[in-house]
Amino acid sequence: MTKTLRIGYIPLVDSALLHVARAYDFAAAEGLDLDLVRETSWANIRDKLGVGIFDAAHMLAPSAMAVCLGLGYIEIPLVAPVALGLDGNAITLSRPLYAEVMSIAEGDPADPYVTAQALAKIVAKRRADSAAPLTFAHVFPFSTHHYQLRLWFSAGGLESKTDVNLIVVPPPFMVESLRSGVIDGFCVGAPWNGLAVEAGVGYIVHRGRDIVRNCPEKLLAFRADAASADPDSVKALSRAIRAAADWASDKNHIEDLAYLLSQDAGLHVPIELLCAILDPEREPKVKTATIRLDRAATFANPAHADWLYAQMRAAGQVADGQDAKARSVYRPDLAGDAHFEPAETLKLEVFGRIKN
Repeated sequence: MTKTLRIGYIPLVDSALLHVARAYDFAAAEGLDLDLVRETSWANIRDKLGVGIFDAAHMLAPSAMAVCLGLGYIEIPLVAPVALGLDGNAITLSRPLYAEVMSIAEGDPADPYVTAQALAKIVAKRRADSAAPLTFAHVFPFSTHHYQLRLWFSAGGLESKTDVNLIVVPPPFMVESLRSGVIDGFCVGAPWNGLAVEAGVGYIVHRGRDIVRNCPEKLLAFRADAASADPDSVKALSRAIRAAADWASDKNHIEDLAYLLSQDAGLHVPIELLCAILDPEREPKVKTATIRLDRAATFANPAHADWLYAQMRAAGQVADGQDAKARSVYRPDLAGDAHFEPAETLKLEVFGRIKN
């Protein structure tokens, strides 16, 4: 008997494993029919999972933790047996701001510290000239995009709450917001950074991995009560995701995966750009973010929860002493026989330094 699971997702490259699991029958082999529902905002994903409209969701890892802590939403225990990938973000600046940063950068502009110092000089000059502060966008308050921007700002001695404006813009609207001048830069997941470059409205100043390598991104999140009521479906979907990761990380499948994302996932992005995002060894026409979708990247690593909690604390979003509850989201044990600990521990590197 086939079990149908309704799963919400945002059209991003890191929704890939869900689409692969459905399209290539990895879910069907586990007795599952995946009803994948496209959403436009992370708030919609959170709300529909919270009230049970979705059985599971492609979800920002810190957002899932925030729901467990009752931050910005009612407190609901969530659990994630697997992750859906690592890395994939980038920081993109408007063409004028990028040119200004490059013109005054002292040192290698590939170094986030160098560009952050240049940005700080621009911010200081704007303040002296009584000009409006720069506005940057991220996708959600509880997101690695937010935290990567904060880390970059802090490398230049900037405070995100006083020196720049930070606003939330849903991923599909980032490029147009930059084009219209509403924002001066953004941090978002692939493919929207590459699309801004292709559209001629921005340049990528840093890939997310330049700031945080092996950065935890999205989780496959369930309500804890639903996962407890139907553990077999949780294990079955975890196995399907692991099989999808094995398929997706095979370089022979890059073009097929790119086509699947462009069509089935609704990204409608040039195949060449998607191939560059999926295969960092390719030489793309434009600089873009890259992503990890291999089996090791699906491990729901509790150590990642600890780092995310530290970023939430640094951002003033959560009080101390709630780390155990926040960590409870990461539940690799619920993956059943799909549970494994990768040979590589996939340690986080912040500005090149090991963090866990």
